Amino acid sequence: MGSVWLAIIYIGGWILSMRVFGYFWKNRKLANSDAEPWFGEHIALKQYVALLQQSEPEASETQLTAALLRRAMEDVVRVLSMREDKQVLANLVKQGTVGDDIWAQFTLSEKELEAEILAVIEEANTFKEGWGQTILQTASEMVMHEKTKQLKKDLALRKEEETRKQAARDQRQAKEVKEVKEKKVETTPKATEENAKVEATA
Repeated sequence: MGSVWLAIIYIGGWILSMRVFGYFWKNRKLANSDAEPWFGEHIALKQYVALLQQSEPEASETQLTAALLRRAMEDVVRVLSMREDKQVLANLVKQGTVGDDIWAQFTLSEKELEAEILAVIEEANTFKEGWGQTILQTASEMVMHEKTKQLKKDLALRKEEETRKQAARDQRQAKEVKEVKEKKVETTPKATEENAKVEATA
């Protein structure tokens, strides 16, 4: 009986040690992996930094505030995108469709975005006291305005395309009707001539 318990304890200890080893090995692998950023290059940030470093001539305050606002708009777009991606990604990780490395990459990018937003707020307050509290709201409104503007533009293009297609269909139908009429005109004299021949022979 004692040997049975000894075997159970041995197997249990072996399984436990393997799990502990797997846990630490997996975490070490994730820590050492070079997680790629979730988004591409932050062009608006680079443009703002470039204006700050510009010396001849120095960038005006209007240029800097406009560039900072554009930077905040890009951050808002990224926040909205990450909100949509987070739930989907969490479900995929839970289902085992994607690995934990993807989740680690997402989490790292999320923290970097949080730091970027705090940096924008601090920068905004250097131009005008309290602007940091409203810059993201202003940026959000501008993003929504641009989306609405783009949507209207897309709808106008789609309407123009439909109008062009309808005009092409109408033109094609008119051409077909014209061809049918021309064929009728061509066959009518022949029919008249044949009728005259029949009447003459009669």
